[in-house]
Parts: sequence; C-alpha cells; structure tokens
Amino acid sequence: MIIRDILDKEWSCECLGCSIGNGEFTPPGDIIKSTKNFVLHQDPEVPIKAFLIIDSKKHIKSISELTYEESQELFELAYKAREALKIISDIKEVTIIQEERSRHFHLWLLPRYEWMDEKFANSLSSVRDIFLYAKENNKTKENINDILVTVDTIRNYMK
Repeated sequence: MIIRDILDKEWSCECLGCSIGNGEFTPPGDIIKSTKNFVLHQDPEVPIKAFLIIDSKKHIKSISELTYEESQELFELAYKAREALKIISDIKEVTIIQEERSRHFHLWLLPRYEWMDEKFANSLSSVRDIFLYAKENNKTKENINDILVTVDTIRNYMK
C-alpha cells in the first residue's frame, strides 16, 4: 500500500500500523509516546491538529486480542493522551473510536473543533466526511506547522 502523509511524503508498506510500530515509518512529528506494546502519534494522513492514534506494536485487529495486562497498558496510554489533549485550548471534546474492520488495531482520539460544528453534525456518521474535508482543506503550511508544534507540546506534556 502507498501512503501519502500530511507532509506529502510517500511511503510504501504492507501494514501502516506495523510500519509505525516497528519504526519503518515515522509519522509527522515523530512518535509522541512509546510503551512496551503501543505507540502514540499524530494521524499521518488526516491534517487535523491533535488527531492522535494509538497503534499496537503487534499485528492484531481487535482489543479482544490483547491480554489483560496489554489492555491495562492501552487504557493508561489512552487516559494520559486524553489528559494531554486538555492543554489544547480550542478542542471542544474528544471522540475515542476503535474499528475492528481495520487491518491493524488502532485507537483514534479525534478532537472536535469549532470548524467541525459549522460544517458537520456531531455524530460518528460524520467522521469520514470530516476526514475528507480536512484532507482537501486543512493541508495548508500554517495548519501543518500548527500540527507539528502541537505534537511537540503533547510530547513534552507526556514526559
């Protein structure tokens, strides 16, 4: 599969989650936090500030494939990431999503901003449309720089 990230770099990989987890692919702004079994990073393809992804380092599809200890580690990382998002002043709320139809387990922490309220219903059914809109309209130099600064801010908060 060919991936084009928000910095317009092209990457070829079989599984993006595995490639990020094993260090073959570096997401924009780099890894925010790495634990024994998970990595936290900015979404590489959708230019939404502080749209964070937690990827499993092992190739699984479902949260039900985690051991109890791994699930505790995941929850702790998700909790700390959500706490970190509180420092981003223009985030109104955060939706946490995990789809099992994906090829690789990942958890989304999707922030909601004022611009989303102006254009989209506050519903899970709007998520794909928000992503498409962001890819078409949010790939400005100013927004990408803001995303990268925010990644650094979150990383520093989580140290």
